[in-house]
Amino acid sequence: MDYLDKPVIKTKHGEFRYDTADVANPSDYIPNGEFNPNRVKPYLIHNEYGVLAIVYASHLQDALDEAVDSDKLDSCLVSVEDYNEAEKDGHADEFAFLGNAGEPFDLTYIGIIELPNIQYGQTEEA
Repeated sequence: MDYLDKPVIKTKHGEFRYDTADVANPSDYIPNGEFNPNRVKPYLIHNEYGVLAIVYASHLQDALDEAVDSDKLDSCLVSVEDYNEAEKDGHADEFAFLGNAGEPFDLTYIGIIELPNIQYGQTEEA
C-alpha cells in the first residue's frame, strides 16, 4: 500500500496515516452503546516519524503494555546495559518498564493521543 493510500486520522496534533498492521488489538474494539465496563477506547501511539501503534485499552498504561506485547514499540526498547548505565548515572527514571516482560523502554520521543471510538484498521471484508 502506497503511503498516500493509507487511511488518515485527523487530530488536533496533526494528521496521521496508518496501516491496518499498526492496529495492535483490533478485536478489543467495543462500539459505542455496547457494554464497556472497563471504558476501553483507542489510543494512537506515535513518534516524529508517524504511527507506531493504535491500541484499544482502558487506560494509558494498558495501551503501552499492549503495544509492547504486540511488538509495536521495539524501537524504544533499551538494552540492559544502557539501563544499568543510566541507573548508575542517576537517569533511570527516564525509562518505563512495560509489557509482560517488564523491560525498560525510553518513551522520550513518544506521543499518545486518545482517539474517537471507532474501529481502526477494520477491513471491508470483516
